[in-house]
Amino acid sequence: MKRYLILFSLLSICFFTSAQEKVLELEDGFVKFQSKKESYALPNQLTGDLMLLLEEGRQFHAHLLDSNYNTTSKISTKTIPSKYKYILGYNVVGNTYSIFFSDSWSTKFGVQTFDFDTKTAKNTFLDFKIKGEKYVESVVYNNKIYLITITKRSSDLNIYTFDKQFTPTKNTVSLKELEYPNPGSRNHTITAYYLMLSDAGGMSRSVIDIEKIEGSNPNVIETTSKENKLYQFSNQLVFSFDYNHKKTQLCFIDLETFEAVVKSYDKPSKTEEGYRKSNSYIFDNKLFQIASSNQKMKFTVLDLETEKIIKEYKVTKEDTIRFKNSPIIQEGGGILPGFSENRVREMEKTSKYLRKISSSDLGISVYKVDNEYNIVLGGTKEITTSNGYAGMNGFSGGFGMGGTVGGSTGVWIGFNPTFYNYGSYTTTKSTYINCLFDNNFNHIQGDIQKNGYDRLFEFEDNLDIKTKAVNIFLHKDRLHYGFFDPKKRTYELYSFKE
Repeated sequence: MKRYLILFSLLSICFFTSAQEKVLELEDGFVKFQSKKESYALPNQLTGDLMLLLEEGRQFHAHLLDSNYNTTSKISTKTIPSKYKYILGYNVVGNTYSIFFSDSWSTKFGVQTFDFDTKTAKNTFLDFKIKGEKYVESVVYNNKIYLITITKRSSDLNIYTFDKQFTPTKNTVSLKELEYPNPGSRNHTITAYYLMLSDAGGMSRSVIDIEKIEGSNPNVIETTSKENKLYQFSNQLVFSFDYNHKKTQLCFIDLETFEAVVKSYDKPSKTEEGYRKSNSYIFDNKLFQIASSNQKMKFTVLDLETEKIIKEYKVTKEDTIRFKNSPIIQEGGGILPGFSENRVREMEKTSKYLRKISSSDLGISVYKVDNEYNIVLGGTKEITTSNGYAGMNGFSGGFGMGGTVGGSTGVWIGFNPTFYNYGSYTTTKSTYINCLFDNNFNHIQGDIQKNGYDRLFEFEDNLDIKTKAVNIFLHKDRLHYGFFDPKKRTYELYSFKE
């Protein structure tokens, strides 16, 4: 994780021993000495079983583990043809795992099926077109993939499911309540489609831009500062849109009934003038909103069930920030984020903090540790560098970002946002504060407790090997870290305790 999640010194060896547990060591996970190696995980959401998919060159080695991480079956086969490079999601029926892939443009789809009872694998190339639609995201709920598209230039969201023969069923959900007149053209309406583009409201770009949020993780400001987000809470999808400076719009979609509800929530900038930037974050069935300018900042906590404000905090440039539990920190501008050369410095003046975050992409992140809410308030700005990007320990050498087969440089983050969030090292400059609150969102004193990513980072930082095929994922409500140890020639998997 980026260094701003590591606020204190490394713990002792005793802590490392107790913080994680080795749950698996495979001696036959990889068999070739020289070849690109990747690993992916497909948790069975109903049984606690786990499928490990190890990629080696153009070979897949698939291992089925029971809920105690014992290997019950394994299959080796060729990978699906290389044009199907992105993992979108999967279906599980009994001990059969069907992985859905797409090409770079999400216009061609294929399925690779692993039947662990018969120990066979096969490929199915789907006659499935999304003509006139754009791929948005995919989620897995109750071991079934839900593939989401949006009809071009409209507010019709399409959700596809697939039966055992991979025949699609299409359910269309209207997000028409999001629409509003284009202020720049009387003859044009801004639809949900245009809101999802990388340039919201603009028509010069055609890439869907939705940040998939895994709420169980301590998400970084680089992730939460995005205007369009997608959350999944069991059978409920929630799209959030923060393009509007005065309100946050949420679209709630039930994956069982395919009913949709669109709601708007006023931001602090709706009732009070003078704010320049705004954003929001959903956590624990609460909506956290932030607004700022170089003169002031306010953040509020709203209960989504009662739709009432629980708490609000405000600070002006003349004030001392009395609800922070860390210094004002600015990080970035070094050689590579995540390395010791990356510059980290502290600020004292509130006015400088407000000026920095208000000239950046504003974000708020919330995570709970030991029944305390750790809230990060800040902004991030991408900077230009002449240096090429290189990953940190375990991420160099071409990794699939949790969903790209073949070590491609392309990234498809939706399959495994846990891995993406942990490894999303971009060239950025971030300014932020850490704050602690109790269950009623009263500020409390104390140090910021280490979260799951902190423990994982410390573990990785203390490995004395150059790991390969690194994968980080959630399984049974725990973070897992898997990697190939080139010295021992084993694939190892660790589970991290909360």
